[in-house]
Formats: sequence, C-alpha cells, structure tokens
Amino acid sequence: MIAVCDMGPLHYLVLIGCDHILPRIFDRVITARVVIEKEMSDPRTPEPVRRWAANPPQWLEILQPKQVEDIPSLGKQGVRGDGDRAIISLAREEGADAVVMDDLKARRESKKRGIEPLWMLEVLDEAAERELIDDLGEKLEHLEHRTLFYVGEKARAVIEDMKLRDLQRKQTREQGRKQQRGREQNLAP
Repeated sequence: MIAVCDMGPLHYLVLIGCDHILPRIFDRVITARVVIEKEMSDPRTPEPVRRWAANPPQWLEILQPKQVEDIPSLGKQGVRGDGDRAIISLAREEGADAVVMDDLKARRESKKRGIEPLWMLEVLDEAAERELIDDLGEKLEHLEHRTLFYVGEKARAVIEDMKLRDLQRKQTREQGRKQQRGREQNLAP
C-alpha cells in the first residue's frame, strides 16, 4: 500500500515519537519536497521536527510532483495550501492508495479525485491495533496537551474512543497471556 503524507501528520507523529509506524503500515511512504524543505523546515516549526526534516529517515521518499494541480479551494498558490496541492498531485502521479492528511478541505479534494484520505488519528489507531504502539493513551495525551494539534469536538470524541479501544485491547491481550501461562503450567510435569 502506498501512502503520501502531508506535513501535519508527519509533524505530529515526529513530536509524539510515532513516525516509525508509517513504514510498518505502508509499503511506500512518500511526501512532497515542499513539505520537507519549506513547511517542516520553517523556523517557526518545533526544533525536533526541523531536525527530523533536515535528516529524514531512509524509508521516506521525498518527491517533486511533475505537475501541481491548481485547487482553488485550498487557497492561493504560494500563499497557502502548496503542500496539500503537492501531496494530492503526487498521490495521483504515484497511484497512491491513500493520503495521510488532517486538513478537512484537502481531505475533501483528495476524495473528489478518488484518493482515500486517512486522518492521522486513524493511522495511530491502526498502529495500536497492530501492536506497533504500546502506549497509545500516553501518545494521545502528549498530542492533546503538549503540542498544538487542534482537538475539536470530533477529534475529542475520536480520541476518547481510541483510548477506550486501546484499553480493551490491552485487557484482552493480558487475559490471553494469563490463559497461556495457565495452559503452560498445566502441561508442566
């Protein structure tokens, strides 16, 4: 599965220490050059994100779209939305299965073009389901309270649901481990 990632999800995954999940969920992870060189390298961006962008991991493909589609609803080119336009254009060029982006307008435009948008929270939830994150609740707390990630009403409900499902997964796993230990003890001579 090929995913093209926008700046916001990369930015916040780096800040909460979860960027490592992307290559474990997706076969290819791509972003646009403008995301790395302009958006994530901006002096106003938190230092950990700028350091990451200065030396991105090898699993991240940084590409320049051959042609960037003008999508007026995303803002005036050169002023706002350049990353979103580049991400959507790259996703179309690379035949991506999904774009990982949080901006609602960009997600709508992506969907109009037949590219499935994934919210960063959906990716985190999938990572927890695959046991790629042990401490999802802590990561979500960090995201909510120690970053500038916008948590509106919808995001708050999703986050609370994610925390509940994560707790249920942990309880189920622990019950399975206890049952396994019990079986092993019964089999011991």
